[in-house]
Amino acid sequence: MYIDPDAKRFLDSLAAGPPPPADIQAQRAGFSALWRSMAPVPPTGVTMTCAMVPASDHAIECLIYRPSDTDAPLPVVIFYHGGGGIMLSPEDFDATNRMLAHEVGCMVVVPRYRQAPENPFPAPVDDCVAVYEWLIGHAKEWGGDPGLVIVSGDSAGGYLAAAVAQDAKRKSLPMPLAQVLLYPMLDMAGMAPSRFDRAAFTTHDALTSTVSLHFGDAVLDPRASPLREPDLDGLPPAMIIAVDTDPLFDEARAYATRLRTAGVPTSFFVYEGQVHGFFSFGGAMPEGNRCVTHVAGWVARAFRMAAGK
Repeated sequence: MYIDPDAKRFLDSLAAGPPPPADIQAQRAGFSALWRSMAPVPPTGVTMTCAMVPASDHAIECLIYRPSDTDAPLPVVIFYHGGGGIMLSPEDFDATNRMLAHEVGCMVVVPRYRQAPENPFPAPVDDCVAVYEWLIGHAKEWGGDPGLVIVSGDSAGGYLAAAVAQDAKRKSLPMPLAQVLLYPMLDMAGMAPSRFDRAAFTTHDALTSTVSLHFGDAVLDPRASPLREPDLDGLPPAMIIAVDTDPLFDEARAYATRLRTAGVPTSFFVYEGQVHGFFSFGGAMPEGNRCVTHVAGWVARAFRMAAGK
């Protein structure tokens, strides 16, 4: 299978390094350092502030990015970060979220949702739903437009974005304007062929360990595995990006097919020769920056169409 030269250099450097540590705190530190080392140069002219969203028995911190040259109400992108629901933090995605805010001209909200194993399923998705519910009612308090909210995320964050959209339907909430899913985890009991025969960077064993810590025995619950939700009618339009070297490729493609069958407008794109996570790796992989611009263009068009422009 073809591997992009920049992606190959990345994989070769990992292979030449030490094996990942067994201790989860050391793993977290290592993954954060890796993500930050691969990040692109962020644009200027974007501010970041922090605010809290109240939940049932706690509060959820959110990082809020917006262009610094306007005080006007802005459309909102919620970005649920990846990391299996175990690793990484909003700060590890700082550069790409600044790029999205700058290129779209929108507010980007990044929740610090609770993570496993300290807070396993359903805590992460409950937090992500709580942030969505709060924003559709209170986005004006942060300078956002509550009628123009898109949910998005990468990897486990893509799972969370899909789950939030499905929960909005279950709870009869106003639906997101759209959902953007980047190489998403969508079937936690997944046994599709790509789980076993595509393993550039992310592997079947790593996914199995992540799922065990995050979801335990809840893998068949549609709130854990959005691909297993039987009724996809009425969900918001989707942009799904898959990577052909990724173990999650088959479930991303299957979800796109099922959404289309249910009548949901769905744009499905395959990035060839890249690796899981490349969206955040534009400092070393230019294709990551091109993907950010691709997503930004799709999102900006969705906002323009919704605003009648």
